[in-house]
Amino acid sequence: MKRQSNPQISSSGELALAAYEQTLLEQEDLTPASIRNYLSDVRHFMAWYEHHMDTETHVFTPQAITTPALTRYRTYLQIVQQQKSASINRSLISLKRYFGWATQQQIIHYDPSAPVKLVGQEDGAPRHLDDKQEQALVAAVTGEGNLRDRVLIILLLHTGLRAREICRLRRDQVKLGPRIAQRGC
Repeated sequence: MKRQSNPQISSSGELALAAYEQTLLEQEDLTPASIRNYLSDVRHFMAWYEHHMDTETHVFTPQAITTPALTRYRTYLQIVQQQKSASINRSLISLKRYFGWATQQQIIHYDPSAPVKLVGQEDGAPRHLDDKQEQALVAAVTGEGNLRDRVLIILLLHTGLRAREICRLRRDQVKLGPRIAQRGC
């Protein structure tokens, strides 16, 4: 689910974000894209907090944020927004930076983000070609490519080497047995 690019926040939230932005611009050695991403992540949390939390004033203040509010936001990103682990963790890291800064500036007395854990990364199993896909790939390279291309594809398919490893492969590292050398490609 795509998130809104620049959600509305209260004037209190805007002031808190502007103070943080000033520090990022003046005291941090960050690229403009990193600053933009940190501020965007914090803004989205502020907007979510003001819209979803049952507060009396419905405005963001750093002092009002609790650890349970941050864990509810993490759950919101996971379940409602259905974001990937990396995106959720980036948002959480941005919030941890913000609340660390707010603690350092003595805006808040304790960091509510400190106990919040990042989401575990999903390790997707490497995807393998099935026999039919492998045959189609070899047929395509045989029909359109040259012998070198075919050898590289077959080497990739049957050795488990990565493309980077094949690019660095030297002739003296390849040992051909008598049976393989006679077969050819």
